[in-house]
Amino acid sequence: MSRNAAGWRVVFACFLSAVFAWGFGFYAHGIYLVELQKARGWSTGLISSIVTGHYVLGALLLPRIAWAIGRFGPRVVFLSGLAVTAVALLLLPSVDAPWQLAVLYALMAPGWNATSLAPIAATVGQWFDHNRGLALNLALSGATVAGLVVAPALLAMIPRLGFADAQRLLVVIGIIVAGTAVALFVRRGPFSPKPAAMSRATLAPLKDWHFWSISAPFAFVLTSQVGFLTHLVPLIADRSNVDPGLAVGINAFTALVGRVVLGFVIDRLEPRRASAISFLVQVAAIAVLARAEGAAVIYGACAVYGFSVGNNITLSPLIIQREYAASDFPAIVALSTAVVQILYAFGPGLLGVLRDAFGGYGVPLAVCLGLNLAASVVVLMRRRT
Repeated sequence: MSRNAAGWRVVFACFLSAVFAWGFGFYAHGIYLVELQKARGWSTGLISSIVTGHYVLGALLLPRIAWAIGRFGPRVVFLSGLAVTAVALLLLPSVDAPWQLAVLYALMAPGWNATSLAPIAATVGQWFDHNRGLALNLALSGATVAGLVVAPALLAMIPRLGFADAQRLLVVIGIIVAGTAVALFVRRGPFSPKPAAMSRATLAPLKDWHFWSISAPFAFVLTSQVGFLTHLVPLIADRSNVDPGLAVGINAFTALVGRVVLGFVIDRLEPRRASAISFLVQVAAIAVLARAEGAAVIYGACAVYGFSVGNNITLSPLIIQREYAASDFPAIVALSTAVVQILYAFGPGLLGVLRDAFGGYGVPLAVCLGLNLAASVVVLMRRRT
């Protein structure tokens, strides 16, 4: 097998891992929130705060992901993460106390972080020197496909099978497909760095404005985005003329279109400027959605918002690729992702608490607007050379 063919097979396996990770560990949180509220009567703030704790715990583990990939290889890391996540997801419909939900979300934390952005970026980076931006964008397009396939499929199957059976059936299908691809195709690449090199690069950037000029704006915008997408289903479910499944599907479809289009041109663009534009696109969509009543306008706002969803995940590693040495790439991506995730972890809980406090989503959406505007300014404040 040629190096080029092996590299694209790795991209395919990472794509399927992203579908599983984001499908059940990101887009479905809003569905879990609605179903648990119906079945248990728990508040929006309680459930979304547990989701926040899940993201925080996972972020604390992220700096070790790059080391683990270097020490044990990406295949072991991915398969372990998929297995742990699947176990937690299969048990989730059976919880009948908040502490049980918290335990399962704590179990999912390392699984999510072993199958999503940081390990995918580090693994794809081992196989590509040229066209890394395209390869990474295609691999991470699985995150967008997850919103297009997994969440709408779960919403469609719940009325027919019930939440528990629908959830478990889709999880089993997902783990078989993603696990098989990872086992067959994922392995170390020709540009694999040594674990020691990644460890030395880990802490120094925390003292450097250059690092924070990348991490801070993406922390702001993903706090907004993760909170918004976690609450998208309950936000739209309040409006009787709108189908939540269709809204999520539209959002995910345009996210896929935006990601694929950007993937073919990103290696020729300046990624910081592209990031600022991406952040501002969401500002416009949120502003419309905050006041929209008609179904067509709501669907349109979801479509516009979606164009930036996938790209906001991909652009940070691409900036790091441009502005740091290739040998430092896996460690810097892992550290930046950890910092960003610690902050965006508070998105679901913050919006949930604000929603309960103010009796609606007006104030939470205003907070999202402010975070995106701040991010669009900070991302352009690069270090002078």
